[in-house]
Amino acid sequence: MTLINPNQQPDFLSVVEKQMQLTEAQGMAIRGLVDGIKQMHLDVTEKVEEVQMMVQEVRDSVTLTDAECYQLQDAVRTRSITLTKDRYKETDGKFNETVGKYRRMIWSKLKVLFSVAKYSHIRRIDFDDSIYFVKEFRPEDYI
Repeated sequence: MTLINPNQQPDFLSVVEKQMQLTEAQGMAIRGLVDGIKQMHLDVTEKVEEVQMMVQEVRDSVTLTDAECYQLQDAVRTRSITLTKDRYKETDGKFNETVGKYRRMIWSKLKVLFSVAKYSHIRRIDFDDSIYFVKEFRPEDYI
């Protein structure tokens, strides 16, 4: 059995104290690292949100595609013919004149509704609303 020499005890305590100081220093370093990572995460999250908002702004300002313009034209064409058929027979001399009148009225009211000079400048996010407007258009609401 080995006995501990009383003269060796201070060395043992100093080693333990030194180890405790190192552990505390490591803890502080790790705490600083964790705090830095948390701040980086907050910064990145903020930047991602900024980029998402900017992307949404761009998406919101993009105007109709050619395919959407064609669909809108087709909806106006169909609606103007349907409105005219409700009032005149296709053999009536006023049929084509009335189709044109309704078509112009729909285009005019559509551009006013979406505050654009040309229907092709309607924003893509408003496409569904523009189609709905055309399909539900009633000239009586504007006369």
